[in-house]
Amino acid sequence: MSYTPKKKGGAMKIIKVAILGGVLFLSCISLHSVTIIGHRGASGYEPENTLSSFARAIECGADMVEFDVWKCLSGEIVVFHDMRVDRLTDGTGCVELKTLDELKELVVLGSETIPTLIEVLDFIDRRVKVYIELKGLNVAEAVVQTIEHYVTKKQWQYDDFLVASFDHTQLQEVKMRNNSIAVAAIVCGIPVKLGSFASDVNANIAVLDAECITQRFVDDIHSRGILVYVYTVNNADDAARLVACGIDGIVTDYPDYIRISFSSKSDLFLSSS
Repeated sequence: MSYTPKKKGGAMKIIKVAILGGVLFLSCISLHSVTIIGHRGASGYEPENTLSSFARAIECGADMVEFDVWKCLSGEIVVFHDMRVDRLTDGTGCVELKTLDELKELVVLGSETIPTLIEVLDFIDRRVKVYIELKGLNVAEAVVQTIEHYVTKKQWQYDDFLVASFDHTQLQEVKMRNNSIAVAAIVCGIPVKLGSFASDVNANIAVLDAECITQRFVDDIHSRGILVYVYTVNNADDAARLVACGIDGIVTDYPDYIRISFSSKSDLFLSSS
């Protein structure tokens, strides 16, 4: 059904409605309701997965910081992204085949050391929520035990934590050990059964590659009662497109830039109207 205004005033009313709609849309994408996750801290500014990177992410206004964990040879959980230390440190070899003492001797990008999960949690001290991505094998149990310790002994809450992985069997183990811990199933590409990969492991959140987003994919996941986060978004126009699709969280190397970019877009629209 179409509507044709009979008077000039009617046309102006439609324009005003359109402007109001634009304002409402921009308010929806102002990121107030979208979680901004600092990727490996604020890795666009500081060495990834280091205490300085996490400090910068907090300064940048991130709602949550993401980091990766492995179990090293001596049993501790350490925060590092790669399987090998070669790219980021002055050493060589696999994280899982080194003791904590050996890892602590390495220098990350010339100035930092590899932190443990405990060191990171103590440093963050509930200032933001944490997104822990499980790497390697057999790390789920130790991470669950650490989370339980911080909840029961250090006044953290279960909703301060999100445990994520591409290895969905480890997410099943997390849920089996403690169903109070939220988990996020990460995927690359678009599965044939869309969001079933997340509902199959009782995930609270599905984390999707930003380059593989379709409205149908997002809608299917939401229909299952699951939130949608995307990785890794460093462009404001890309973020606007994704938020318009209804996503709930953005993983970014530049948490402050994403916030400021959306604010600037809103201000520009309002001033031009």
